[in-house]
Order: sequence, then C-alpha cells, then structure tokens
Amino acid sequence: MKRFVPVALVAGLGLATIGSAAAAQCIRAGGWGTGMMESFASFMANAAMKNQAKAWGGDSVKITKVSQKCEWKTLSFECTTFARACKDKGKS
Repeated sequence: MKRFVPVALVAGLGLATIGSAAAAQCIRAGGWGTGMMESFASFMANAAMKNQAKAWGGDSVKITKVSQKCEWKTLSFECTTFARACKDKGKS
C-alpha cells in the first residue's frame, strides 16, 4: 500500500500536466499599422494581427477579444491591435 500511494500521486500529476497543456492552445496575437487615415492604419493593424494568428494556428484559428488603440503620431496615425487567438480543438 505504501508503494501504491506515491505511484498514484505521480500518475495523477502527470495527467494534470497533460490536461493543462491541452487547454493552453491560445496566444495573444498582435499587429501594428500606420497610415495617413485612421481607417487605413486600423485596417493594416487588423491584417497584421490576423496574419500572425493564422501563421501560428492555421486557417482554423478562432480570433476573439480584439482590442485596438489608434493615435496620431508626428506624420500619421499608428494603430496597434491585439486579440486572443485559439486553435480549434477539432483541427490542429
């Protein structure tokens, strides 16, 4: 019985790490864009963020929780976009 408890504990910890690795299939993708018009800078930042997410997770990546910040710099608008990108569990 004394030998069974440590073996069960090690096996349980092993399963816990496998479960957390399977759950950690998301990243924080980001992009940056500039332009004379805010709409163009925003478009470029969104495109860069989506490119990063798809390069990491393929075409089946799900993009959620998008946040964007745009501001006028010296000669143009600069926008940064961040989002949570997760791999689809059915596809890899």
